[in-house]
Amino acid sequence: MKKYETAFPLPYFEVDEFWDIHGYSKEAEEIFGVPRNLREVVDYETSGKAKEWIRPTHEKAAVEVNVIKGNGDVILADVYVTWKNAQAAEVLLIPKDHHIDKVATRLKSMQTELTKTKSELVDEKERLENVTVQNNKLSAPFISLTEQAALVPLFGDLTHEKIMSVEETLLEDVRDSEADRILFDFTAVGSIEKEGFEFLASVMKALSHMGVDLTVIGLRPTHVPNIYKWSLPSNVQFMQSLEQVVANYLNEQKKLLEEEKEE
Repeated sequence: MKKYETAFPLPYFEVDEFWDIHGYSKEAEEIFGVPRNLREVVDYETSGKAKEWIRPTHEKAAVEVNVIKGNGDVILADVYVTWKNAQAAEVLLIPKDHHIDKVATRLKSMQTELTKTKSELVDEKERLENVTVQNNKLSAPFISLTEQAALVPLFGDLTHEKIMSVEETLLEDVRDSEADRILFDFTAVGSIEKEGFEFLASVMKALSHMGVDLTVIGLRPTHVPNIYKWSLPSNVQFMQSLEQVVANYLNEQKKLLEEEKEE
């Protein structure tokens, strides 16, 4: 059984068609321990629903089931399944209380930082580091366009530190919204570092597992060689600009109206 270092902070398992676990993430181990089979994680009360949806006949599936934490507590979780082939699947298990845990952790971290700030002066180096972190966090805002679509404009150089600063908030924003399509806008991106791009690709992969359609817009000629060399998830679509996306959407709506009139 292999332990994976995933870029996204979510419980992750790799299983076969018999639910035997062949790989897991650090987050999965922290919550569920190291089970040998997914049956040890899924509670008996919802095992029937899990068996119905977690099988190769459903290439992609999302199901809500009860799961058993390592300490024996039974909690509700969203399960996202993607079958790579008939013998291997990637499974994301997201406990419903995970958001609350993260909020509590954030509050505790903020209180600690506030106490530290009151007790000592922040030197110039710390001030610059804090400014950099805040700038990074503002470099990929989540903007709702409609109930189903959202825009994530990226700003500045695409670095590992920048994507690491925004990925947790971005995943939370997507999960809390009803958006099933995300547009990543590269119009304001400068240079692209390999590590930063690979981290972004991992975040996109997590979103894809959650059933979100992904579109990349605003690529410049200088971006294209690296984009194709390092590659994004296979289901990512590419469009020239936000204007093109809007134009395509309006054309689709126009066709639907014309079809309704003909009926």
